[in-house]
Amino acid sequence: MTGNETVALLRRAKLKATDVRLALLGRLREEHGPFTLEELHQKIGRQSCDLVTMYRTLAVFQEARLVRRCDFGDGPIRYEFFDAHGAHHHHVVCVRCRSVTNLEHCSLDAIELKLRESGFRDLTHSLEFFGMCPACKA
Repeated sequence: MTGNETVALLRRAKLKATDVRLALLGRLREEHGPFTLEELHQKIGRQSCDLVTMYRTLAVFQEARLVRRCDFGDGPIRYEFFDAHGAHHHHVVCVRCRSVTNLEHCSLDAIELKLRESGFRDLTHSLEFFGMCPACKA
């Protein structure tokens, strides 16, 4: 994603395009995630900003529906880019090495469509799978 597209996303969300917001949203858009706060801090450069600023920025992004918060029940919260107009996905998490694999296909879209037809709005859903990855199993 170009810098101009990142600026456009921020403007559509009615957010000011600060250096930290551009760096963070740009990185999430390029690599998607999900990443912990510390992983994102390393990716955009520790000197760019402190962890508190990043946490607050991610909270603002979540409120603006630019990022999605992922909780896999293992302690750290992860964040990933969220495209409200694009296809969503789910995750499978290895219970041993904690690697995360994106599952691009969602079988729940038909259920969500039925709920929308019955009047529900602003629907979201989350589905995570847990198991042992092939590398850990070997």
